[in-house]
Amino acid sequence: MEIKRIEEFKLNSNQHLQINQLLQLCFSAYPTDRTFYKQIPSFRYLVFEKKAIVAHLAIIHRMIKIGGKNYIIFGVSDLCVHPDFQHKKIASVLLENLEKLGRKHKIDFITLIAQEVDFYKKNGYEVFNNDCRWLIVNETQSLGIAQRNLDNALMVKPLGDKKWVKETVDFLGNLF
Repeated sequence: MEIKRIEEFKLNSNQHLQINQLLQLCFSAYPTDRTFYKQIPSFRYLVFEKKAIVAHLAIIHRMIKIGGKNYIIFGVSDLCVHPDFQHKKIASVLLENLEKLGRKHKIDFITLIAQEVDFYKKNGYEVFNNDCRWLIVNETQSLGIAQRNLDNALMVKPLGDKKWVKETVDFLGNLF
C-alpha cells in the first residue's frame, strides 16, 4: 500500500472517479455527482493498493475563531476505508500522517464532526460541547447561518501548546 497527499487541484479524472466510488460505498447518502459533501477540500490523503484507491481522507485548511481569537486548523472530512481493507489501522495511519503534517507547519488544531466518536478518542481526539456558528450549505447553495451546540460530535486534537476553550466556535464557513 502507498499513501499519497495530493492537493485537490492536482487530482486527475480517474482519481475523482475512484474517490466518488469509494465515498458512495462507504457513505450511503453521499452525493453521486461529486467528490465532496459541502465544499471542495484543500487536499486529500489517498491510500493506493496497486492503482486502486482503498482509503480516503479530505482536509479543509482554514482559520476559525473561538471567542475573540483566531486559530488555524485542519478540518477532517470523509475519512473512509474500503470494506475489504478495514480493521488494518489504515484510518489511524492517515490521521497520524495529518497530525505530523500539522505539527510541522504549526497548525493549531485538527477538528472534525464525528459519528464514530470512540474511534477518534482512541486516536487522541477529545469531545467538546462548544456552541458553534457556521454557514449552512445544502446542495452547493448557501442558506444562512446556524448557531447551536453540536451535541457531543465536535472533536478536537491540539497540535501545539494552544488550549481549546469553552467559547463560541465560529467556523467562518461551512461544517466539514
